[in-house]
Amino acid sequence: MRSSNDSLPRQNSAAGDPPGDSPGIGRRGTTAIYVLLTAVALLPLFLVDVVPLANMPNHMARVRILAEIGNDPALAMHYRLNWALQPNLALDLVLTPLAGIVQPLELGRWFTALTMLVLIGGTLALHRAVHGRIGLWPLALFLFLYNHVLVWGFLNFLLGLGLALWLFAAWIATQGRAGWTRTLLFAAAGMVLFFVHLMALGIYGLLVGAWALGRIRRDRLEVWPLIRGWTVDGLQFLPAAVLLLAALPPRVANPEWVWGGPIVRLRGMWSPVLTNLGMMDLLFAGFVVFAGLLLAIRRWARPADGMGLPLLLLTAAALAVPYWTYGRFGGVWGLDVRLWVALSFVAVAGTGFHGPQNAGRMFAAVMIGLFVVRVYQIADHWRIYDRQIAEYRVAATAITPGARILQVQAETLPVAGEPGAFRDIYYHFTNYSVIDRSVFLPTLFTDSTKQPIVAAPELAEIDTPVGLPIRPGELRAWADPAVFDWFEGDDEVGDQRRYGYMWQDRFEFVVYVHGGAGANPAPGVLESVAEGSYFSIFRVRHGTCTGDYPGTCAVLRAAGKDWSLPAAEPSE
Repeated sequence: MRSSNDSLPRQNSAAGDPPGDSPGIGRRGTTAIYVLLTAVALLPLFLVDVVPLANMPNHMARVRILAEIGNDPALAMHYRLNWALQPNLALDLVLTPLAGIVQPLELGRWFTALTMLVLIGGTLALHRAVHGRIGLWPLALFLFLYNHVLVWGFLNFLLGLGLALWLFAAWIATQGRAGWTRTLLFAAAGMVLFFVHLMALGIYGLLVGAWALGRIRRDRLEVWPLIRGWTVDGLQFLPAAVLLLAALPPRVANPEWVWGGPIVRLRGMWSPVLTNLGMMDLLFAGFVVFAGLLLAIRRWARPADGMGLPLLLLTAAALAVPYWTYGRFGGVWGLDVRLWVALSFVAVAGTGFHGPQNAGRMFAAVMIGLFVVRVYQIADHWRIYDRQIAEYRVAATAITPGARILQVQAETLPVAGEPGAFRDIYYHFTNYSVIDRSVFLPTLFTDSTKQPIVAAPELAEIDTPVGLPIRPGELRAWADPAVFDWFEGDDEVGDQRRYGYMWQDRFEFVVYVHGGAGANPAPGVLESVAEGSYFSIFRVRHGTCTGDYPGTCAVLRAAGKDWSLPAAEPSE
């Protein structure tokens, strides 16, 4: 049995400890500041009808399918349920039972709020676990709350990160208590974290492992007690490891690891404050860099006892992991981006301010001011996106319910009417039509290793796990059977070529997102049915060909080469 003081954080008595509970502010004042800033942080979520995160329509379309596939023949014709041991199910498990009571997009608002609250609470809990109290220093977490991972809508990861911080804080706070009962409780919590998000479980494991390694220097234990402690610490991960082995998909033939160039790597480091690629992002980044250098040079900010190694290893992991990888769990984007965001919250939780109180309060005032300006900017952008979403959903009533639709997007696209804003938010706009019109989309997330829905067998050949919209030039080229012949057999996972082959025989509508500067990309094949300020909706004239090969479609069909999809019957 370990001592009750084993590995507990020690209070730092240096002058200028975090000034949150100091005279003139007090505990109640500090609490009031955090409550007020949390309310301000959540405000943009309730100023719009739809929270415009890039992947939000994809997530909520999936929730609607899960909840209503048994009652909607069109959804049943397009998709199949795929519940399995998948380490990415938090949103689906929590929201699907509620989807029959509350509209999916409203559920998305509240799930985003829950995610932000868990992340705020987890950061504060970890800070208190290693420092013994909460001062004004953790106000820095609000600088990173609106980050690149959030605006992309990776909600399962962020919820998992918040839970990992809570779990790590509890692990530290209960060191030396409850023995094996504690290990069993944390093993159960680790299994829950597995189903929330696998990467969050990995971050929690890294933090626990680094904390345990740090005991060598902190506590100078003898070898066997140290090994015994490490064994007990490690056994909590055994049930989650068994789940992972049971869920592990087969090896893929051609795994990929893409680290990205210098610009991509720098964007990863920028991601904790990156939202719309606007001036406020630059201002935030400049303040964080300046403040970080000043605090480091003056040694006003230092890691708490035991947190130096976790911060060092998390930084090393963020520098080492690829930007993108394709493997057993399909394509995973932004591993470095997610780790830099995680590092920002762990750094806030794991460090303390040791400078003069007046300097600490000045930093806190500047952080609060910048955060309020940032929230105002976010709310302003979101209201513009909200109006554009509403405009599309009204125009998309021209789409036949249950149709197969294809999205085309211009490579350069003005976003929200302002230069430099977040273009990628439009990638999944057509998923609103899955919610409103029960359509089939080849770009809906249907990766069988990570998602509880897949495409129906009849549509599998034009489905992609995480495909992106094709460009206008590709749309014109792939309507030509000569190009179809050239691409035949090139069946890369996630590549637009899967659904680009002779798309005019496979889809009934095309949505072209052009930002207000786009003509009909294939006039011989498409006829306009609705126009918006930044998009056009076209009906497809079936059986037509473009390019310099008139009549080639009929010749190829006469030769027995038919790429059109058979009509699918609704499932019983």
